[in-house]
Amino acid sequence: MTVTHRLLIGSYTQPMGAIDGEGEGILAVDLDAQTGAFSAPNLVSRCENPSYVTVAGEHVFAVTEFARQEGASIGLLTHRDGNINEVSSVAIEGDYPCHVAVNAAQNLVVASNYGSGSFSVYRLEQGSLTHFDTVQHKGVGANRDRQEAPHAHFAQFLATSNTLVTVDLGTDRVSFYPFSDTQLDRDNAQHVIFPPGSGPRHLVFNQQESLAYVLCELSEEVTVLERKDDGVWTIVQAFPPFDKHNEGGAAAAIRLSNDEEYLYVSGRQQNVICVLKIENSNTLALQQTVSTNGINPRDFNLSRDGDWLVVANQNTSNLVSYRVDKTTGLLSPSGYEFATGNPVCIALLC
Repeated sequence: MTVTHRLLIGSYTQPMGAIDGEGEGILAVDLDAQTGAFSAPNLVSRCENPSYVTVAGEHVFAVTEFARQEGASIGLLTHRDGNINEVSSVAIEGDYPCHVAVNAAQNLVVASNYGSGSFSVYRLEQGSLTHFDTVQHKGVGANRDRQEAPHAHFAQFLATSNTLVTVDLGTDRVSFYPFSDTQLDRDNAQHVIFPPGSGPRHLVFNQQESLAYVLCELSEEVTVLERKDDGVWTIVQAFPPFDKHNEGGAAAAIRLSNDEEYLYVSGRQQNVICVLKIENSNTLALQQTVSTNGINPRDFNLSRDGDWLVVANQNTSNLVSYRVDKTTGLLSPSGYEFATGNPVCIALLC
């Protein structure tokens, strides 16, 4: 029997700027665990502009990237016995959500609203989402073309404490908000300020949540944050993995290997994946740079066993698979691709 990994692919279904909008919604695709080949796709949801998809237990969450008056929302789906069903959705009081995350208890969900610079948190109870709290950021950054306002790009609930971590590309900061059963604690939040013009986009934590690796879109650096014994987060290193250019920063996605020895980051100007070795917990070294065999690698993901990496090239509308050498972290192209309209997110279903 062939062993496969099932992937969910989010896409742009409507034109947005230079985006063609050739996607269909959310597709399910199987990746052959022996060869890296892709199966024929299965359309599981026709929701529009599902630019980010997250799987948590039997739940699947997707944000639809629109302005609030055009239908920005979080959609809730379930998957059981290989079947995916749409359950409900809730309108977001924010513009152009681009990321969604769930806490470990699977009772809180957060959407990062890029256009309005806000983070909308919802309770999940019996298949329904209800508003819990919203954090609205203010301010500008040094890059007036890209940081003319706050731009919420990513959020994550910590597993080791009741803390919501937010990443704001527009104001160059990563924030840590404690929360109670009733609201986020703004008064005791901690804000890590990045060098002007960094544009932090996404991050990953180690399992102990004592280190965070932040990919900065505009400076195209990986910034390492360390939590000190007093609980204060501090920048300890900024590492530039990509070749320099003058086209404007466009680093996109970051992932951490299961053994926490390697980081993977994508660069949309260079159209590459860079493999970084983590040395002594917080020191990074470049190991490899690999072409994504496409243009604009908006997202990628590692299979749960860490044997495969799959990248989504938004502008060339293709997925590409790579075998991972878990000893060295290095990537080898499988030779397999899959064509699908404007893929922008890869989530792991199994």
